[in-house]
Amino acid sequence: MGSLFSFIFLLLLPLAIGILTIYLSIDFFEYLKKYHQPKYKQMSFASLFGISNESFIFHLIKPQEFFRFLLSPADLQDNNVKIYKTRIRLSLLALMGLFAIILLWSFLT
Repeated sequence: MGSLFSFIFLLLLPLAIGILTIYLSIDFFEYLKKYHQPKYKQMSFASLFGISNESFIFHLIKPQEFFRFLLSPADLQDNNVKIYKTRIRLSLLALMGLFAIILLWSFLT
């Protein structure tokens, strides 16, 4: 029973929270691309390796710009952006907290 709990807690729960965070981020970038073009262009690369942003399957984001925007209090006067930012922050906080618990648990056992 203990190994099943360890498997679920150490592998499946971080995986599920990580997938949720990625899904929320992709949905957020789709929303920005549709309704806030200047902010989307500021947070993404125009081209990477000579291939334009439009030809890629995924968004070519600048991580430093994304996290700077995510942690800033500005929300572009759009309630949906505020909701997206809150959900992504909470999922990242849950993921970091879970990793801290796993790290502490591994030191104690």
